[in-house]
Parts: sequence; structure tokens; C-alpha cells
Amino acid sequence: MRIRSLAQLCLPAFIFVSACASGESDPSGTGGTTGAGGTGAGGTSGSAGNGGSAGSSGVAGTTGTGGSSSGTAGSGGSATGSAGTGGSATGTGGSGGSATGSGGSATGAGGTAGGTAGGGGSAGSGGGAAGRGGATGGSGGASGGRGGSAGTGTAGSGSGGSTPPGPSGLPVPPGASDMPKPTGTPGTVTVVNWAGYKAAVTYSFDDDNDSQISNYNMLQAAGGQYTFYLWTGRSQATNQVWKTAKADGHEIGNHTKSHDSNGQCNATDVMAGGTFIQSTFGSPAQTFAAPNGSTCFKSPASQFYFINRGVSPASPVLPNGNSDPLNLNCYIPATGQAASVFNGNIDTAKSMGGWVIYVVHGFSSSDGSYQPVDIGAMTTAIKYAKMQGDVWVGSMVNVAAYWLGGKAFMAAMTATSGSDKTYTWTLPAHFPPGHYIRVKPSGGTLKQKGVELPWNGHGYYEVALDDLSLTVSP
Repeated sequence: MRIRSLAQLCLPAFIFVSACASGESDPSGTGGTTGAGGTGAGGTSGSAGNGGSAGSSGVAGTTGTGGSSSGTAGSGGSATGSAGTGGSATGTGGSGGSATGSGGSATGAGGTAGGTAGGGGSAGSGGGAAGRGGATGGSGGASGGRGGSAGTGTAGSGSGGSTPPGPSGLPVPPGASDMPKPTGTPGTVTVVNWAGYKAAVTYSFDDDNDSQISNYNMLQAAGGQYTFYLWTGRSQATNQVWKTAKADGHEIGNHTKSHDSNGQCNATDVMAGGTFIQSTFGSPAQTFAAPNGSTCFKSPASQFYFINRGVSPASPVLPNGNSDPLNLNCYIPATGQAASVFNGNIDTAKSMGGWVIYVVHGFSSSDGSYQPVDIGAMTTAIKYAKMQGDVWVGSMVNVAAYWLGGKAFMAAMTATSGSDKTYTWTLPAHFPPGHYIRVKPSGGTLKQKGVELPWNGHGYYEVALDDLSLTVSP
């Protein structure tokens, strides 16, 4: 971003996950000397694998798949082995999704059936296909088939194979997960600040500068969730990297088409940037950043967005503070700012319980980036914030929606009907759909649209902001 009169800006971040699973069981069953799995002459097939009927000189049937019919003993067969059992495979999804697939079981008379159960597949589709049964018997038993691939879990933002509690998709906060549900008399309902974290930070990047494009992989490897504000009139705005960034879970925000904070400081320029983003990415921009942090964009931005990032002051946004969402304050790093300075801002945010918003323009003066910083210092700072464990590193839209959604709830109207108390709130204009807050009551049962909300052992209920009401009952 080229800045004429500017003091500071801000930014957000995102996360990712994966899943895998495996399982196996031991073969069982004893059989004849030459039988082999399969349906047909001389063999029986298991429900998922095949067993085999044994005969001293019998010929096994062809290998069946998931069959259930029994074959007749082979000529001269005299020994019948006990049914083998294939293994079941159960995998556990990584990063939020659980995956379960069933391996095939194999039964048969004669020969040994079953064998090694198939390993569960990676997290992905529902129950797996039945495994193939045993091959030829001989003196040993037939080996079991592989189990099906594991099923697809619901991806979340958790780590280590756990799913994020509740439907919100908000990150899992640190701390114990066995907190008891409040059981007292219904009274107050309070918002859990920053989704259960001590503080929040957003890293935003302006102007689609070349050094952002060339260093995107390093930013991605640092593990944050970011917001990229595109100056859509530049050729760099068409670079494929921004579609990659969106697919990676980062936010693409609007920074106007012209980046003019003088004559073009109007709704037309704001709308032109938004039109480019909608047509290029197939979804609208949800937040806006004023070029040069100019306050002249406050009014036109309000016609389309619930957030307009300004520049000053360089201080954390507080949960119940008076920061202006249509001229939101942030930090602009000094040229070549050291990682230790970034880290100090995070430490301050934790002590204050606030939200730090950064605006960074790039990593090299050669591409015209305003007050560039070193990419190494930048990624070191991002990793420091993540390593805290109690700092939410989130995009502008996600953290801002939580912040303003919480403020809307705390300003809710209340009404009493019998022993029930209902909270009703109004969201800001252009508030994006699908967002939640986390709340903790002094007691009672919480319901939305007549459905009781589940308590989460991390210490909260998740409330859908779109429903615009919450009822607390004894």
C-alpha cells in the first residue's frame, strides 16, 4: 500500500488440519490342508473376506468379495476349519475430523479364514468397502483382505485429531475440557472474551505487493491465519497466489480499486474493489481497509461492510472498549521492525486482554512497499504469537465478528415469560452470516429456537448470532 498520511494498520490469521487412521486384527481359525477362500465349489465366503473349505485334495473356489453363501466341501475333503474373522479398521481423523471405516470379516469352513484385517484409511469417506477375503489355503490359512477406507469426519480447526467443540468452527481454547455445567439458579449470562483466549491478534497485508506474493509460502509455513487486502486495480491482484491463499483459509478483503484517498474517496471505488473480489473469488469481501487509513472512507465503507480498518491509535482493541469498527485502530510496524517489538505488542495484549491488529505492506522496498519489514522477523513474530497457546491468531472477519457479536449480545434486550428469560439482540449492518459467540451463564438451561444448547467442557455454550435470541430456563 502506498501511504500518504498514515500512522498504522492491522491484520488477521487461519489454521489447518489432517487426519489418518489404521487398525488391524489377528487372524484366527484353523483349517484343512489345501482349502482356499471363496464362494463356489470347495469353499465358503465370508461376509467381507473369504474363508475356504478344506479338503485333503479339494480345489478351492474362486475368491469372492463380501459374499455370504457357503460352498460345498471339495472332493475328498474331510477337515473343516473354524471360521476366521477379519479385522475391523477404525481410524481417527486428524485436525478436527473423525474417520471410521469397517474392515471386512471373513468366515469359512475348512482352511483358515480371516487373517490380517485391513488398515483403516485416511480420514475421508463414511464406512469403507468390505475387504477381499482370503486367497489360497494350502497348509496355512488364507490371509485376510484389507479393510475399507475410513470415513470422512467433519473437519475442524482443532489439532492432534480432536474436533473443535460445538458447531462454530472457532478454535479450541487452552485449558481443561472437563469443566462442569453450571447448575445454579438462572441469572447472568456473560460473553467469554476472545472465544476463550487471553488475547487475539490479526495480521493483515495491504496492496498485493510483489514481496507478499514471492514470500507467501513462508507466511503460510508460519501457521497463521491472515487477511490480505487487495488493491484491485493493480495487475498483481490477478496473481494466482490470492486464490491459493483463499483456498488455504485466509481472508481476501477489499482495499478499493484505485487506492485513492483523495478524489476517489467514494462508494464507487469501494464497490469496484468489491465487484472484482466477488467475480474473481466467487464470494464477497467481508471486511474493508481504508487506503492510507483515510477517515474519508468511513462513510462509503459503512454502505457495504461492518468493519473498516483505519490506522490509529496503535493499541489493542478491548472486548468492551470504544474502538470504532468503521475506523478500527491498528499497528503499522516501523521499517525493518525487529521480531522482539512485535512480540512485545503481543505481551501487552495478553496483559490487557485485548486484540492487536497489524497492517504490513511488504518485505522489500524494491516493490514500493511502505515501511517494509524483514520476512524472517515477520514469520518469527507470527510463530511467537502462536506458541503462546493462549492467543487467538485469527483473520479480521472472524475476530471482528466475535468482538462485535459479543458487544451486540451484551446490549441485548431482555424479556421474561414465566420462569424463562429471553435475550434479543441486533447485529450491525452488513454483519456476515454464520458466526458464533461463547457464553457462560450462572445456571439454568440455554435454548435457541426451542432446542437446548450443549454445554462444552472447556467452559461455555456456543450461541449462533444469526438466531438473534437466546432463552434461559431453570
